[in-house]
Amino acid sequence: MKKQLNVGHLTEGISGHDGQALGVIKNLADSGFNINVTTISVGWRTRFTRGLLKFVSRKLSRFPNSININLITMCYRFSSFGNIDIFISSGANLAPLNLALTKKNNAKNIHLSSKRDWHVKDFNAYITTKKISPLKNNLSPDIVPNLFDPAQCMRAGEAFIKENNLHEEKFSLLILGGNGIGYKYDKHEWDEILRNFSDFCQQSNTKPLFITSPRTPNEVESIIQSKYETSFSVLFHSENKRGSFPHLLYMASNIFVTEDSSTMLSEAISSGKRVACIYPKNINAPEKYTEIIRKYEALNFIKRKNINEISDGASNEMIDITLKVNQSFAEFNKLLTELLFDQ
Repeated sequence: MKKQLNVGHLTEGISGHDGQALGVIKNLADSGFNINVTTISVGWRTRFTRGLLKFVSRKLSRFPNSININLITMCYRFSSFGNIDIFISSGANLAPLNLALTKKNNAKNIHLSSKRDWHVKDFNAYITTKKISPLKNNLSPDIVPNLFDPAQCMRAGEAFIKENNLHEEKFSLLILGGNGIGYKYDKHEWDEILRNFSDFCQQSNTKPLFITSPRTPNEVESIIQSKYETSFSVLFHSENKRGSFPHLLYMASNIFVTEDSSTMLSEAISSGKRVACIYPKNINAPEKYTEIIRKYEALNFIKRKNINEISDGASNEMIDITLKVNQSFAEFNKLLTELLFDQ
């Protein structure tokens, strides 16, 4: 019988942070645990003093004694929960509350973030893009945690292909983010991305598929809808939600992703296919983000391309990285469960 784990997912409603935390929960499920997730919605105690509360909670978290723990919880408002075995959170704002609730409820905890005022040792597992501490509870997985894996994408893709009788069709996929994390695209570059992707699809005799995100400009999504067949695409602004798309990752012979989102990149890589990631001229990303890009490039998970290189068919050959992806997930799962349960 699988061991039951009650997991408390602390969330501010930020999709990128939630995706990473839910990815770690998926890792626990993949490791053989029966997971019961309680979503704990979190906000600051008062909106007008959130800057002060953020500062105070972070400073108090450095010394998590009983007095400070109670003071930290008073900085937040959060939904009720029952018995929790493991609290998990992502993003700097939630680390102090994670730490406090863990101490108050005699639970374990996992946090995904860079290091701030608190100590890594106060978390059972502290997950970062690169090692920031010699402690073994600081994990740095090859792939940013997310909800996808090659087998899941294959199951979803094969079912979708059969349902829609697409056995003879070939597709290429373009996943679009937008301005953020130091990346900036101007209108001319958006036009170039779409035009060059369209040229690639014609050259490779594939049909275009698109995924857009909250940061994709509305006008770009409108152009996609006006110029292309989008019945199989997943368009954020049209649906007003982040739709499900693991089937598209499997269906696509080639995957192109704008480089401005570690979440989008990790999800695409988790399909088991090497990804072509597209970057604009204007990049001023922080070092912690460029480290993710360099790591993916060193592992041969991505091939970086400027916008004009999208249509270069010779360098867009799809490379199967399924084995390396599965090995990365298995290694991370093993380290995580050892930290949580072998102490």
